[in-house]
Amino acid sequence: MIDINMDLTEGAGNKARFLMQMKKDGFNVPTLFIINSQIYNYIVDYNGKRKSIAESLLKLTKDNINEISLAITSLFSGFEIPVDISSEIVKRLDNNKRYAIRSSGTKEDLESLSFAGQYSTFLNVSGIEEILKGIINCYKSMYEEISLSYLINNKVDLNNYEMSVVIQEMVNSDISGIAFTLNPLTGNDKEIVVEIARGQGENIVRGKVNPESYIYNWFEKKYDYNINNKLLKKEELNNLMDTLLRIQIFFGYPCDIEFAFEAGELYILQARPITKIIYARMLDQWTTANFKDGGVSATVCKPFMWSLYEYVWESILKKFLIETKLFKDKGLRKLGNMFYGRPYWNLSVVKEAMANIPGYKEREFDSELGVRITYEEDGRTTKITLKSILKIIQVAIAQNKLTEKQNNNVENYKNELLKKYNEYTEIILEESTNRDIESIWYKLIKTDYLQSESTYFWQIFINTIQQPLFKRSLSKYTNSSNYLDLIGGLKNVSHLLPFYDIWEISRKISKDEGSLDFWINSDIEEIKKYYTENRIEYFIQDLKAHIMKFGYHSEDVGKTIKIIKDTIILDDSFSPSKNYEGQHKNYCLQLENIKQQVSSRKYKKLFSKIEKMREMLWWREELKDISIRFYYLVRVYTIKLAKNYYKKGIIKDLDDIWYLKIDDLFTFIENNIDTIQLNKIIERNRKYYTSFRNFKSENEIGAVFNKETVEIKNNTKAIVGIGCNNGIVTGIARVVDSIDEIDRLQVGDILITRFTDTGWTSKFAILKGIVTECGGILCHGAIVSREYGIPCIVSCYQVTKKIKDGSKITINGSTGEVFIYD
Repeated sequence: MIDINMDLTEGAGNKARFLMQMKKDGFNVPTLFIINSQIYNYIVDYNGKRKSIAESLLKLTKDNINEISLAITSLFSGFEIPVDISSEIVKRLDNNKRYAIRSSGTKEDLESLSFAGQYSTFLNVSGIEEILKGIINCYKSMYEEISLSYLINNKVDLNNYEMSVVIQEMVNSDISGIAFTLNPLTGNDKEIVVEIARGQGENIVRGKVNPESYIYNWFEKKYDYNINNKLLKKEELNNLMDTLLRIQIFFGYPCDIEFAFEAGELYILQARPITKIIYARMLDQWTTANFKDGGVSATVCKPFMWSLYEYVWESILKKFLIETKLFKDKGLRKLGNMFYGRPYWNLSVVKEAMANIPGYKEREFDSELGVRITYEEDGRTTKITLKSILKIIQVAIAQNKLTEKQNNNVENYKNELLKKYNEYTEIILEESTNRDIESIWYKLIKTDYLQSESTYFWQIFINTIQQPLFKRSLSKYTNSSNYLDLIGGLKNVSHLLPFYDIWEISRKISKDEGSLDFWINSDIEEIKKYYTENRIEYFIQDLKAHIMKFGYHSEDVGKTIKIIKDTIILDDSFSPSKNYEGQHKNYCLQLENIKQQVSSRKYKKLFSKIEKMREMLWWREELKDISIRFYYLVRVYTIKLAKNYYKKGIIKDLDDIWYLKIDDLFTFIENNIDTIQLNKIIERNRKYYTSFRNFKSENEIGAVFNKETVEIKNNTKAIVGIGCNNGIVTGIARVVDSIDEIDRLQVGDILITRFTDTGWTSKFAILKGIVTECGGILCHGAIVSREYGIPCIVSCYQVTKKIKDGSKITINGSTGEVFIYD
């Protein structure tokens, strides 16, 4: 019954599983075996205590933890381990060795909760009797007051609350230590922090000694420690830091690691995820808001992709803040950065700039973006004073000037960019191999991509400032709920056009019996074969025309075929045209409501203002479509460049190109670094990316975010986010982690996810509603939900964890409330 297989996954807590994984991968982990959680259940049943433990846990509350703890732990005083188990353990023991008996709870070392220090560990144990006693005491530690308090305070589910136990050969430690593979106090993600002392590591954990401390910035290869440190030789220190980094790379997330040296040999005793980071020295606030909407900050991001954003963020946002008189050049700090493998932008700088806008309220600003709120009431606000009037006038004049310029020229910007886009696509279709791909790539990124993103982001920045002013100016005539109807029902929104086209194709197919039979009964590969062969029957040419027109959204023909197959079976009630008509009707009703409240002259002015804002919102989406086109070009030409460099031996793998920033490539093309230096950058960046590939950092980071979230409402029956489109619906919650799971969505589901982008649009037609963890009222999910006429809630903190897939819920798109029934 004792599982000592190296591929152990079932019945072991994460501590045991992690040790086995490291051992299997070649890390120097002391020999061990696992008493799995099935054996825990077997022993509890053998002693007849399962019912008593379960009944006591059912009574557990914050007020009776001590009482319940005493009741359960007393049950273990007479526990016996069956002979069949003890005899198996004896077979694994060496009488000449001592052992560490380590608890490994099934709820321990989780992604968000470590349980560090909650359970017992027993060191230097020898002999079967003492080992059996240690196992029982590990079980007992599950129910000590400290453990039960942790369970209650962190709202841990008590179902399947079990434990496995690690029996591990002791290391006779000359030196022991603890390491964090990022700095848990400063938040520095490239620093490894180590504390070591003579003897056992328990002395450090319990604060019984003053350890030596070492900090190593592995990215820059810089050490920081007291020159009087003497416990480790230089070779030992280098080997330790290299091993610690390799462990983080192995797991793909920051780790809390225990280790020991015996006679100069390094042993790894334990590794667990770091679950709490304090950003004590990170004074600025940083956020991923809006970056997630484009997917760049949805998860760990390769350096190439981030550098495209950084290129725009540092140049265009900086220019915008200065030209609008919102910030002085000398006061600007870095506007974008990468933390824990994800891109963030400097929220503090933008808030300082926005505070120059009349009527600015920090809560409104954060709510619009879906930023986590950690302050009471409205936070920082801008009050009108004699001192601020001059500044506000300067800002207003600059803002109006730039807004007018953008509005007057945006059509020309679009046409110019489309012309360039078409020129680049024509080159792609050429079969000539004589083109200088390096030069084309350089011009595309250095000039034309920057122009595309500059135009798009300029529109975003203008909207960000103008939208709250616009909303405030209408507050006398409409409430927040009705306001959403005023910015909905936009016609021909660019990222909805592919679905409009697919809908028309699906209607043609559904009206033709032979085509309908072919599309329903053929699998994707068979239809793709017809596409490849350029067949003319079954509306394959319509599919080809669609790919030619909208292929920049997705180069995967199979996905497009799947969307068409899914759309064919929908009836006409799902028509995007009908959705638009419904939303436009709501818009007209709100206009009529305003019209009844004001004079005809006043209404004319308000109507003009409303139409201008709607036009600005429409252009934001139109320019986003241009941006998507240019990202398609960037991808295609970067792949061409990678093939060119691989063929010349400049890079070792085609994938290497994505581990370079565009500035690195600019520098190489300009002959300022050589191939050797380029490959060193690739190696370093690959390590950084890989070491965070399984880590989900917070959406907002900085010292201020160490505080708990402050919510406007404290309704215990509901999870509260930001309402983005009116309507109350009840349905089945479908918790979807990523777009790869999009096919799980069924007609009438309510989508629960972290964020959406343009790739989700085709599924919106079948949904009853949408709830996301991220985003503001102008994010992709909010805009598209308004066009489809379905309620939407964004910035619903940790909703993907709070709602179970398949549960029944009701969402209120006006108030932002999500009610859970089961």
